[in-house]
Amino acid sequence: MNNIENLIEKLQIHSTQSQLPGSPTCKEKPLELTEINQLLGYASILSLSEEAKEKIIAYEVITRLLEVRSGDDSKLLSSAEVIMSRLGNFPGRQLLRERFNFSGKKIPSFLKLECLSREVENSVFIDDESIQLTDFQYNFYSSLQEEKALSISAPTSAGKSFVLGINLIKKLREKENQCIVYIVPTRALITEVSSRIRDSLRQYKLDNVIIRTAPFSISKEKSQNGVVYVLTQERLLNYLSDTTDEMPIITSLIVDEAHEIQNGKRGMLLQSAIDYLLKKYPTTEILFASPLIKNPGYFFNIFNIADSGKFFTETISPVSQNIILASDVVGKTKEINFQLLSEGKRISLGNRSVDFKFRGSKSIQKANLASDISKNNESVIIFSNGPSDAESVAKEISETIKGYVPSPDIKLFIDFLKKEIHPEYPLIRCLESGVGFHYGKMPSIVRSGIETLFKNDEIKYICCTSTLLQGVNLPAKHIIIENPKSGDSPMSRSDFLNLSGRAGRLLKEFHGNIWCIRPSTWDDNSYEGEKLQEISSAISSVMTDGGSLIQNLLSEKIGSGKTIDEAEMAFSKLYQDYHYSENHSSIEVYRTDENSENLDRTISAISKIIVDLPSDIIEKNKGIRPDYLQRIYNFLSTTEDLNEYLLISPYTAGAKRKMENVIDIFIDHFEWDLSQSYKNLISHLAYNWIWGKSLGELLEKRVNFVRERQPSKKASTIIRDYLNILEHDIRFKMVKYFSAYNDVLKLILTRKEIDFEETDLESYHIYLEFGSCNKVALNIMAMGLSRFTALNLSNVFDSIPEASDIDEYFNKIKVMDVRNLQMPSLCKQEILRMQGKSVRLAAANN
Repeated sequence: MNNIENLIEKLQIHSTQSQLPGSPTCKEKPLELTEINQLLGYASILSLSEEAKEKIIAYEVITRLLEVRSGDDSKLLSSAEVIMSRLGNFPGRQLLRERFNFSGKKIPSFLKLECLSREVENSVFIDDESIQLTDFQYNFYSSLQEEKALSISAPTSAGKSFVLGINLIKKLREKENQCIVYIVPTRALITEVSSRIRDSLRQYKLDNVIIRTAPFSISKEKSQNGVVYVLTQERLLNYLSDTTDEMPIITSLIVDEAHEIQNGKRGMLLQSAIDYLLKKYPTTEILFASPLIKNPGYFFNIFNIADSGKFFTETISPVSQNIILASDVVGKTKEINFQLLSEGKRISLGNRSVDFKFRGSKSIQKANLASDISKNNESVIIFSNGPSDAESVAKEISETIKGYVPSPDIKLFIDFLKKEIHPEYPLIRCLESGVGFHYGKMPSIVRSGIETLFKNDEIKYICCTSTLLQGVNLPAKHIIIENPKSGDSPMSRSDFLNLSGRAGRLLKEFHGNIWCIRPSTWDDNSYEGEKLQEISSAISSVMTDGGSLIQNLLSEKIGSGKTIDEAEMAFSKLYQDYHYSENHSSIEVYRTDENSENLDRTISAISKIIVDLPSDIIEKNKGIRPDYLQRIYNFLSTTEDLNEYLLISPYTAGAKRKMENVIDIFIDHFEWDLSQSYKNLISHLAYNWIWGKSLGELLEKRVNFVRERQPSKKASTIIRDYLNILEHDIRFKMVKYFSAYNDVLKLILTRKEIDFEETDLESYHIYLEFGSCNKVALNIMAMGLSRFTALNLSNVFDSIPEASDIDEYFNKIKVMDVRNLQMPSLCKQEILRMQGKSVRLAAANN
């Protein structure tokens, strides 16, 4: 190792040691002035390089020097200003100026000119506003202007969303009739993305652009100024299945978190949705955005757009991360050994004495570590392997905090939880100590409320599950991880990189810290390895061996649960690839020398399945086996009294009985294994949910019901289990089943020459996903407001005068005075945010 490498390692050690908890067990050596000057000169030289690796080193050196030196070192600050400008890291330069109150007056003129030149090179203009972009952002923005198909891979904190925002503005301003679809992987992301887009549009006076978060159609006439749909893959499939010539042509598709295509049944569904869209609208411009994958061009291959696309990978981030390994010290329960993982090398940081035992309950250990590393109110995310774990660790952290005084916003949020969720909801006790938890199967308004409190620094600890991996924007200074899982499997390297990229907040920190607890005990060493990971689609992974999973499904040699869901999705896709592609070309792409014979067996098994249904029904409902769809068709087409299975308005007498008749069809023909008691449970919950009953009322009745039979059962467990049923069985599985049911029923009515428009088929799949059959509430939710707020608005007398469509409701809500409305402050805050008035919760009533 040469001298400069030794100095860089010494700098890494010194800057990281200053952030460790506890006290050192041996003396730590600071940097000498001559060493600092050597490092400064080296960073200055490397900042002029074109090599990404050398640019990263330049950033690491200068930012670590800033962290270990005092803020009054004008030479260091001037050098940092110049180096940040050379690197095109203008967010880092802005942080430098704000943190150290630095004006740059003492920088020599010729260097000031160099900095100005870099600014101009990386600037884009909207009206008279000059916006400085990083090198990656400028490349990304330029590529969006030039390319019809683009795939980019970049670190989590590289600023992709910002560029997408200004590109949307440019596109909507310059062209009429733009219909842009933005796919997000989960419902948890819809509110965040739609709010961000709405804020960007409002900033540049594009309030007349329509934003939709529900798969509700809009006419070409109304979309002249532009429309942006923010949808999950499921909602996109629903939208595509009902398209008509009167609806706008989709002009652009943005696939955020595109790497999710590799993840199981949802990955297959994402691929199917994109396939379906490109089949309907082959001229659509398309963008795939992923974090740190090696092969971003892969998407062009699987969607047959290889000839017209550009792809590139960015490895430089404007915020970097320290991977810190924390391990036991044998025989010393109150000592922790720390190592810094850098470029695959473990650098010793020494042992630290702490005030707690690094043994026993893992929740308590995480709680104590989180408390010790959070200096100067720095934010901490504790990654949890499931909702129960998240709640448990949050409870332990809250019990370590003494003397915390909740802010007015937190008090109002707690009051909302007590009245609108349940007085024993465990989040309440946690928030009283400034701690939150966050996972996918929480009520959306609660989840977004926690996100807002965290981003506003109202709470500094948050325990999160893998929803963070799906793009939820919750960066923090510190992330604590121990033996992480994605679902039931060890976390992959790519998921670890995605998660660790959340450490370090742009414009707030130069570095974030990922604390890996007891790494030697992890099921998979995902903290080590290449930074760029190669992906392949979920269906390709299933077909690696030629499709044994599908053969096992068709020969009934497969169990229930996640595996069968994945197998059914794969079978549905392969069935369509086999029966509806020329020369079976779509299925032949999976053939290799090793799997050829087994693939032939899979093809043979699929060829024996005969389905007499239009291909568009199978394509739209790829989450359900085609032969199961055929069973539904056969049953309904031969039944004597079809009226018993025609769903009617939930407000009409007999609606619940008819809904249960249809559920019985699902049980029989989709082989949905439900006991009578569980069927009663979900049908009761589903019916009350679509009636618009408040979640608080439903949870209160459920807690009371269970406690009559199990008096000692914790309310937290009952609530969590009930919300899981709501999200998985009602809002996912039943939505999927009722959507397919309606499609098959429409086909039967058409073939029997019965006008299904006059029959007025009820869209139970829409009611179940959104939680209401009230047309006013549904229209309000389609704008992006939560179910809580929509139901409150629809129930407030005269707050929503009768309107003809979604956009008329939106125009009324935009000018509504919410102060005197009788509804929770959280709902008022959500409406005010839609109006462009971002206020703290406590100010929502003023």
